[in-house]
Amino acid sequence: MNAAALAGLDDATVERLAAASVERLLPGATSPYLLIAEHAGNLVPAPWHDLGLAVPYLGTHFAVDIGIDALTRRLSRTLRAPAVVAHYSRLFLDYNRPMGEWDFMRPDLGGIPVPGNLAVDAADARVRKRIAWVPIEQAITGTAAGRQALVSIHSFTPVMGGIRRDVDIGVLWREPSPFVTSVLKTIGARGAEAGLRIGDNAPYDWRQAVGYTLNRHGLEQGRPCLYLEVRNDLLSDPEKFELISQTLETSFATVAMSLWPKSAVAV
Repeated sequence: MNAAALAGLDDATVERLAAASVERLLPGATSPYLLIAEHAGNLVPAPWHDLGLAVPYLGTHFAVDIGIDALTRRLSRTLRAPAVVAHYSRLFLDYNRPMGEWDFMRPDLGGIPVPGNLAVDAADARVRKRIAWVPIEQAITGTAAGRQALVSIHSFTPVMGGIRRDVDIGVLWREPSPFVTSVLKTIGARGAEAGLRIGDNAPYDWRQAVGYTLNRHGLEQGRPCLYLEVRNDLLSDPEKFELISQTLETSFATVAMSLWPKSAVAV
């Protein structure tokens, strides 16, 4: 955004855009879990004119974790768990990346330039943080208090770099805990019954990757946590979506009943 356009954004407009950036589902629920969907949305605030991209690009995995908005809402409802759901595209600002990382406001889509991100100056970055970083930070901080575990929900592409991934649901963890062990065991068993392939730190290994959200709100706060990755083509098929949803909600309900029975919800 150029300086003149940025100067035209008054505080009231910035606050309105910030209020629209995140949604809190069931914030008062007593579930032991907090669900987080940082990449659920593909919107770009209007003053940034879709970052100069053609609209179809905003429907790709570069811009949004396909299927995760619907999956998070389903799990929040069935598990009676609070959730923080981001509405703005990770191309505008990726909350799950440290501010110094190149893809915090990524300049390209696998070689295709993102015009609005090629020269983000300090003033533009400050406004984007007020609109798309601060509200998520506040929502997670305000809802995470008292939770036993955090689950950040994402989707991944079935093929990357020409290599087909042989995982349907991935459980990503950095530090072992009874929670992580129980989730891996339970989802492994439920997934096998459903014919699903479960990845242990696959298709990504969190121990080798950047994950700001759960570093900040999970590990640094002493809360057990994990990233959940689901193959996005499965979420686009209604029958597979139902299978995935049932497998996950039953698994996480079983884990909660085992570890924290007083706050668990039977599914």
